[in-house]
Amino acid sequence: MFPDFRDKSIAKKLSEGIRRISKNMGHIKIMHVCGTHEDTITKFGIRSLLPDNIEVISGPGCPVCVTTTREIDEAILLSKNEDVILTTFGDMMKVPGSESSINEAKSEGSDIRIVYSPSDAVKIAQETDKDVVHVAIGFETTAPSTAVELRNAPDNFSILNCHRTIPSAMAFLMESGDVKVNGFIDPGHVSTIIGIKPYRPVSERYNVPQVIAGFEPIDVLLAIFILLEMIENKEFKVRNEYSRVVREEGNPKALNAINEVFEPMDVKWRGFPEIPGSGLKLREKFRKYDAREKFDIRVEDRGEPRGCRCGDVLKGIIYPEECPLFGRKCTPVSPVGPCMVSMEGSCAIAFKYGSE
Repeated sequence: MFPDFRDKSIAKKLSEGIRRISKNMGHIKIMHVCGTHEDTITKFGIRSLLPDNIEVISGPGCPVCVTTTREIDEAILLSKNEDVILTTFGDMMKVPGSESSINEAKSEGSDIRIVYSPSDAVKIAQETDKDVVHVAIGFETTAPSTAVELRNAPDNFSILNCHRTIPSAMAFLMESGDVKVNGFIDPGHVSTIIGIKPYRPVSERYNVPQVIAGFEPIDVLLAIFILLEMIENKEFKVRNEYSRVVREEGNPKALNAINEVFEPMDVKWRGFPEIPGSGLKLREKFRKYDAREKFDIRVEDRGEPRGCRCGDVLKGIIYPEECPLFGRKCTPVSPVGPCMVSMEGSCAIAFKYGSE
C-alpha cells in the first residue's frame, strides 16, 4: 500500500517527525545524487520544511553537468569533419566547451542533429553514407540504450562515449573527505537499472546510510526521515523507499546489455579528478564503434571555465548561489558552466525557482 502523494497531512506528519527525531542531533548533511531530486526539493520548498541542523545538498547527479570540457571540445572537433553527422541530446547543445559550444558549431555550419535516443541516431546512420557519431552521455539509466543499439549498429555509426556510473562517484566523495556526508538519498532512475546491491559497499565501508527514493515530495521527505532514523540507530545500510519501482536485482536485461558491451574504466568527472572504475569503456568486440579511436581524436584538457564553480556545486561544497557568477555572468541565456544549462543542473534549478 503506497501513500497518497497528494495528501498534505502526510507531508506535515513527516516534517514534524523529522523535527522530532533530529531535535538532539548535531548538524546532519544529507546528499542526493539526482537532478530530478534537486528539482523536487527546490520546486516544493522541501529545505524550508527542515530544521536548521538538517541540510540537504546536491551531488554529482546531473549527467550533462559531469561531462567534462574536454569531452565537449571532442564533440565540437568531430562536428567540424565534413563527413560526420553529430547527434546529441538537446540539453548538451548549449554546454560551453573551452572556446565555444556544440550549438555554436551548428550555427557555423556543422551537421549536428538533436535526437531523443541512440536509436534515432542509428536510424540516421542507416539513411546516409556519412559517418554518424552520437554523443553518448548519462549514467546507468541511459547506458543500456546505447549498449542495445551497438549490438547491431551499422559500420558508419560510432559513439563519443561519455557514460559514467554513480556508486563509484559516491565512494570517491566519501574517500576524498571534501565534504562530510552523513547519509545519501540514492537516485531512483539509476536504481531501477542497477538495483540495491551496488550501493551496499559504500554503506559498509564508510558507515553511511542510504535510502533509494522516488521523486514525489513525500518520497523525499520520507527518505530524509528514514535516513535520520538510521543515523540515530547507527544502521549503516541501504533502504529502498522506492519499492514500487526499484527491485533488489534491478533490471537484469538492462544490466546484461551494459555488461556485454561495456567494462569499467577510470575517468574524470567535471570538477573531480580521475575516479577509479567510474566510467564505461567499450569492450574489445565493440571497439570499432569508439569514435575517439575511429577518428583519432586528440584534444587538450583545458579544465574549467575561469571563475566557474560548477565542480564545487557537483561536489556539494557550495550551493549554486554561492558561485560569484551565478545570476550575473552565468544565466540560462548565457551559461558559463553546464550546471546552468541542463534542466537537471542545480544552478539552472536554483535560477528557475529561487532558493526559498
